[in-house]
Amino acid sequence: MLKGLIASAVLAIAALPAGAAAQEGEKFDCAVSAVAADIKASIGAAMAGAGDDASREALFKQLATITEGCVTKHGIAEAQKTAYFDYSLARISREWLVGDIAKLNLPSAIVDKALDFGPAGANPDLSSDMTEDQIMAIVQAYIDSGVDIEKVDEAA
Repeated sequence: MLKGLIASAVLAIAALPAGAAAQEGEKFDCAVSAVAADIKASIGAAMAGAGDDASREALFKQLATITEGCVTKHGIAEAQKTAYFDYSLARISREWLVGDIAKLNLPSAIVDKALDFGPAGANPDLSSDMTEDQIMAIVQAYIDSGVDIEKVDEAA
């Protein structure tokens, strides 16, 4: 269970375009702020595998409508529309997953550190499946920080 949760969180983090992830501001907050909490929860769950294709597609259409409004409002170039949607989707998913990780009393920063994510990090490409080595690096980082993995698996 923990491995699946970690893999989902890391994939959501990895989906953030490097330039957008390093920047903040109203433009990057627009779509995320405009999505209702219940829709955010549904998107997060869908990105972690819940629901069927039709329900995920409906959620993505709702998000696309919101991101389109933000693209227009902030003058985002046509060539960046897909990246903006992907960024918004990844950010909503990451926030949901961080919340899920927090429910297990685990800090999400350990994942970022273990895989060297962040503005000054290597930010490895995890657009495909994570390797067993990457997952184990995260698990080991949690163990090294004092987390009892067996108890986490029981709680999950």
